[in-house]
Amino acid sequence: MARFFSGTVKAILLGLIAIVFVLSRLARSRPDIGWLQVFRLPDVQMSEEQRVRRRRSANRLAALEMIIAGFALPAVYFISTLIFFNEPKTVPTIIVSGCSVLCIAAGIWIFARNV
Repeated sequence: MARFFSGTVKAILLGLIAIVFVLSRLARSRPDIGWLQVFRLPDVQMSEEQRVRRRRSANRLAALEMIIAGFALPAVYFISTLIFFNEPKTVPTIIVSGCSVLCIAAGIWIFARNV
């Protein structure tokens, strides 16, 4: 990126992005000023059913991520110990296994609570 833009151009672009962000926030807080409404982003009006559906979908995704993290945690530990030519030790293995079980249990609990 440094090849295309100098530091000055980057600073100017960052300043412009900040100004547009501030104008967008001002347009939302001051609807009586007409020229600011050009910078206002459209509001997405969702029904209560759509909100509930999105919340459940997000909860299912979070539960799935927790379960995947629970399975990935021991794999990452053992792979990293093998890469550095170390042997897995008992205490860290117990800690990693406990954290893994907690992640999987939390994911199942989130998923079961979401249904």
